[in-house]
Amino acid sequence: MIENGFDHVALNVIDLDASIVFLRDMFGFEVIQRWDSPRQAFVGKDGVVLGVMEVKEYDFTKQTMAHIAFPCRKEDFASVVVERVKRLKAPIVSGPKAQREGETILFRDPSGNIFEVCYPSLRK
Repeated sequence: MIENGFDHVALNVIDLDASIVFLRDMFGFEVIQRWDSPRQAFVGKDGVVLGVMEVKEYDFTKQTMAHIAFPCRKEDFASVVVERVKRLKAPIVSGPKAQREGETILFRDPSGNIFEVCYPSLRK
């Protein structure tokens, strides 16, 4: 039987090492498992797991507009999340802006994948 929730979400990345550093610095993710053939890793924390798979020729402009969204607390949005996105010089796709009686910001990782951090959470 399939359980509720995700086991992990996987993303293509151009540079595995740069992506691991970005995910560590932005979200506090740690490497759970990593291997070199093929170059990929599982990273995460607090039950969230991302698979990152290196594809040197990956071109996000042709291959995806999908994104992964993470919730945050209202009090952390501007002072922690937005400031961290700016400090990491992550290209901002949209925001920070009002959304669903809260706020959102969408930004790109080093491979061009789009991440969102927002509140309130859709999860109950």
